[in-house]
Amino acid sequence: MTGFASLPLEFFQDYPEPGVNFIDVGCIFDNPDHWRLAIDTLHAQTEHLHFDFLLAMDARGFMIAGALAYMRGVGFAMARKAGRLPGEAIRIDYQREYGSATIEIQPARIKGQRVLIVDDVLATGGTIEAAAALLRQLGKEVVGAAALFDIAFFRPKRELTMPVVTLRDV
Repeated sequence: MTGFASLPLEFFQDYPEPGVNFIDVGCIFDNPDHWRLAIDTLHAQTEHLHFDFLLAMDARGFMIAGALAYMRGVGFAMARKAGRLPGEAIRIDYQREYGSATIEIQPARIKGQRVLIVDDVLATGGTIEAAAALLRQLGKEVVGAAALFDIAFFRPKRELTMPVVTLRDV
């Protein structure tokens, strides 16, 4: 993880709204060496969780989960913002660091039993916990969550119900 900890990040103040400091992980995605290091490191750090499926959080989590699913030889499904999934979907409202939101998943797409939730950045944990609640509603076992970055400021306020793997504190 030492190499990953040294990767550059971009921060944007007051985005997407005043008072929010946004971490842009695009600087990881647009550099093939950084991208390879991120996925290789996340693959190694999540191996102990023994999952058979991934749930990717909208939207940057899609890229991370897709690469990790490919490496692990498992499938993945998407958790999306309300109204973006066709067909049958279940939804949940939840709180995040700067307001409320709703996510949905398609039950028919969740093919595994032991699911790892994947996102880019962990803040309050609200999005991950909302996704976990939907998975548990379907009778799935949530083995953990993984993200590239952990906003350490929120750590004391989190009440996560699963193990979490992150690669770098910010």
